[in-house]
Amino acid sequence: KPIVREIRQLPQRIKKLIELLPHQEVNEEEASLFDVLYLLLASVVFVPLFQKIPGGSPVLGYLAAGVLIGPYGLSIIRNVHGTKAIAEFGVVFLLFNIGLELSVERLSSMKKYVFGLGSAQVLVTTAVVGLAAHRFAALPGPAAIVVGSGLALSSTAVVLQVLQERGESTSRHGRATFSVLLFQDLAVVVLLILIPLISPNSSKGGVGFQAILEAMGMAAVKAIAAITAIIAGGRLFLRPIYRQIAENRNAEIFSANTLLVIFGTSLLTARAGLSMALGAFLAGLLLAETEFSLQVESDIAPYRGLLLGLFFMTVGMSIDPKLFLSNFPAVSLILGLLIIGKTLLVTFIGRVFGVSTIAAVRVGLLLAPGGEFAFVAFGEAVNQGLLSPQLSSLLFLVVGLSMAMTPYLAAGGQFLASKFEQHDVRSLLPVESETDDLQGHIIILGFGRVGQIIAQLLSERLIPFVALDVRSDRVAVGRALDLPVYFGDAGSREVLHKVGAERACAAAITLDTPGANYRAVWALSKYFPNVKTFVRAHDVDHGVNLEKAGASAVSKHHKAIYCVVLKHYFGQLI
Repeated sequence: KPIVREIRQLPQRIKKLIELLPHQEVNEEEASLFDVLYLLLASVVFVPLFQKIPGGSPVLGYLAAGVLIGPYGLSIIRNVHGTKAIAEFGVVFLLFNIGLELSVERLSSMKKYVFGLGSAQVLVTTAVVGLAAHRFAALPGPAAIVVGSGLALSSTAVVLQVLQERGESTSRHGRATFSVLLFQDLAVVVLLILIPLISPNSSKGGVGFQAILEAMGMAAVKAIAAITAIIAGGRLFLRPIYRQIAENRNAEIFSANTLLVIFGTSLLTARAGLSMALGAFLAGLLLAETEFSLQVESDIAPYRGLLLGLFFMTVGMSIDPKLFLSNFPAVSLILGLLIIGKTLLVTFIGRVFGVSTIAAVRVGLLLAPGGEFAFVAFGEAVNQGLLSPQLSSLLFLVVGLSMAMTPYLAAGGQFLASKFEQHDVRSLLPVESETDDLQGHIIILGFGRVGQIIAQLLSERLIPFVALDVRSDRVAVGRALDLPVYFGDAGSREVLHKVGAERACAAAITLDTPGANYRAVWALSKYFPNVKTFVRAHDVDHGVNLEKAGASAVSKHHKAIYCVVLKHYFGQLI
């Protein structure tokens, strides 16, 4: 109790010290500049500090900085609302960058998980959480629906940032997690349309099922029109416009055009009732098909990092430490039920859709925390009279704290995988359901020294790949690093089919023996002629034999193999 009392009094004491300092009145421009300085200072201090904590993450540093300087901490940020409005573009730039790293073909191959796994997760979680809120918290039906659907959503920004920091974006659970998050961004539209229709402030305390269907239908038409306009306009005009600007060799105009594309598509989807981030994602997806994607990605990197950090700080500003201390039992109970309940639900749903148990658990842990859209949904529910301000404040706190736990939940998933994943040969065999969402990927045949180097380089560039080896110890090493490595004979047609060879764009063959390399090249040339084969040869004679067997390119050096694979991969995208 004395410790809690001191913690409660600490912000007031710091405020009194600040008030004792000599100061003068500042105008609006100076106040905005001071806000920027405080935000930058807090991030410079807290982010490196939290990175040194075991299991720490820059996300936690930004959240802690937001708590300290926000309205529930020292309250030194004057324009919190304006800061939050600017910070929203951090999520926009993040989704645009993810679109750049995907392709339309790869996205279409993920539709089973986007619309299947994603819709099942949102609907089942909404139903379970809503029923629990209605039964145990005695919330009315409409309020329980809002609470259930709001807590069913997860944080796109935090989860994807953590996956990128940990190098797990291309892993099995990383791809499944991204698919669900993409569907959740679409589901937000339905939720925000539904809230005014079921509120007591609507006509005579509610509207009929027909009115809800009409509103949903109109929203769907607007959404389809906006998405169609972005895709059609992007495919017709993006490449010619960028080519014309590139010929002028003006880097500033090139960057300005990229910002124009991002903000323009974001505004178009926002006007259609969709999230701004979805429009930016579509723009990135279209630019990924052009030869300018690498330069565009380089240009937006500084904006994305700064604005995303600012977004995490605004999330921290919504966490009220005093409310947490005064309602510690209730907040802890709700937080624990949210994390455990969503993890179990997502794990079960993932298994239904063919995701392995360990991967499903890791997806569940990543999606268990709440998300930024819950703040929007609960805020709108308060305005419509569905939720009380006190309940919404409690829910804001639970969602904010759960988002702060995401890096530790991701680390916990990796720990569980290392402890409980079986390492017998049967568990290391490729399973078709774990690779059926891959499209235009690279196959690495042989996970020895050279194969591991190529896998590391591809992983750093977020290029999808899958690796095969006949030594279980090497496969176990790859699995421990969360890489998609499987046990199997590279010369087997069945094994190659299970790793999606018919959808792959290239294969890097780095097996130990000349005979094994020859068999792999022959099998790919005979059964999967669409795959370009790049092979590491042991000597000149070996290289000649490999070319006769159908190899596309042969070299003794692993760097050369990596370079031609990379060139072919990006050539396919263009």
